[in-house]
Amino acid sequence: MVNGVRTGWEPENLTPLSEIAEHMRLFLNGRDGVSILGNGTLLFINKGEDDVANAKQALEEAKFLTDFRVKQLNEGGYLVALHKAVAVFVGQKEFETRKPEIIARFDELKFPSEELIADPSTSNDELLVGVYGRGKLQRDVYSFSFYQRV
Repeated sequence: MVNGVRTGWEPENLTPLSEIAEHMRLFLNGRDGVSILGNGTLLFINKGEDDVANAKQALEEAKFLTDFRVKQLNEGGYLVALHKAVAVFVGQKEFETRKPEIIARFDELKFPSEELIADPSTSNDELLVGVYGRGKLQRDVYSFSFYQRV
C-alpha cells in the first residue's frame, strides 16, 4: 500500500471511551494492560516510559494493516483484531445504530482498488463490523488522540 492511501470514510467512535475502558478491564481480567485511543483503537503493547509516544509509533505501523478478524466479546461489543498488538473496539449499540450507514457507505470503508476477500465462515455482520472498525483505526491514525492506559 502506498503511503498516504486512505479510506474514504473514517467513522467517529460512538461508544463512550469510559465504557470501552470498562470492557477492557473485564476482558483483560488482570493481564497486561492496553492503551486506548480516542476513536476506539486498542494497542496491546508493553507499558513504557511514554505511553503516548509508544502509541504514536505503533500507529505509524498500524495504518498499513488491512486484514482483520472479528471477535464478539462475552463482555459485550466486538474486537476487530488487525494484528496481535492492534485492535479496535466496536460497541454493540454503536454497530446496531450505524449498520444502515455502514452498508450504504461500504465502498468508502475500503482502500482504493481494494478487493475484500472474506473467509466463508465470516458472517455478513462480522464483515461489516470489521471494515467499520478498520475505518475507525484510520481516524485514530490521522487524528491521533490518546485516551488512557488500562
